[in-house]
Amino acid sequence: MVASAQQSAQSSSAFSRQSLMQRFVAYLELGKPNLSALVVITGITGYYVATPHIVSWRFFHFVSGLFLTALGACAINMVIERDIDAKMQRTAGRPIPSGRVSVRGALIFTWTTFILGFAQLAYFVNHTTAALALLTLVTYAWAYTPLKKMGPVSTWVGAIPGAIPPLMGWTAVRNSFEAPGLILFAILFFWQLPHFLALAWMYREDYQRVGYKMLPGKENSIKIAGLEMTLCCLALIKVSILLTMNGAAGGLYMISAVVLGGFFLAFALRVIYLQTIRSARHLFLASIIYLPLLLTAIVVDRLV
Repeated sequence: MVASAQQSAQSSSAFSRQSLMQRFVAYLELGKPNLSALVVITGITGYYVATPHIVSWRFFHFVSGLFLTALGACAINMVIERDIDAKMQRTAGRPIPSGRVSVRGALIFTWTTFILGFAQLAYFVNHTTAALALLTLVTYAWAYTPLKKMGPVSTWVGAIPGAIPPLMGWTAVRNSFEAPGLILFAILFFWQLPHFLALAWMYREDYQRVGYKMLPGKENSIKIAGLEMTLCCLALIKVSILLTMNGAAGGLYMISAVVLGGFFLAFALRVIYLQTIRSARHLFLASIIYLPLLLTAIVVDRLV
């Protein structure tokens, strides 16, 4: 009780000493700007696959609304996980546990950004896209987050909100669920699984400390995780070439998808063979290289 009061007092003191710029940065961190930017980039890709004519007011409102809803979803996740974040070395410096943002301030930021973004999508884009933004919030904050303590199924559930943005890009133009948009959803879904499984292995001690059960299996879990990563990479290659088979992309993209998929797969196989943190880290870095190159291939293929 005394320790909790002291921590609260220290947080209040830290908050009061911040400059205006420091507070702005802290609130921006609350919305996980890197993740929110990735959400926007994948959303723009979906929009571009639906139509190459992206210079419009609809496009502006889509990007703005998507970014605001992403900030809100990330912020509510930080509010929900604030006590756990404080116990983990990787997340202890986040805005709320470090005392740079109060819980009340975080909640105000959360609902202000999300509601503004949702309203923008609903009014200026279409109701389908706005509904997908709401689904993203619900699955991310109230499905994925609590499931982390229940078992590795959380990783699969957590891949759903991360895969929705490119589908939102498609629906922003077409206002319907069609094959290319669903294929983009599948690409992001299968990409996330090896990406997050590698991250879970790298920080497994932190996760175990707070009761997170992100990795499959009890013994030799790195081997089982490696097998799961490999199967997901194989599935990723299959679904990525569907974009060409469906007519939404050309031969240049298909070659790029196969080459990049093989590159990603090779690192997943190394995890099975080596079973080390280093191999998991290399797979994680490979996933970061893979996605922007694949998205670039989609755009370049449409231009040539």
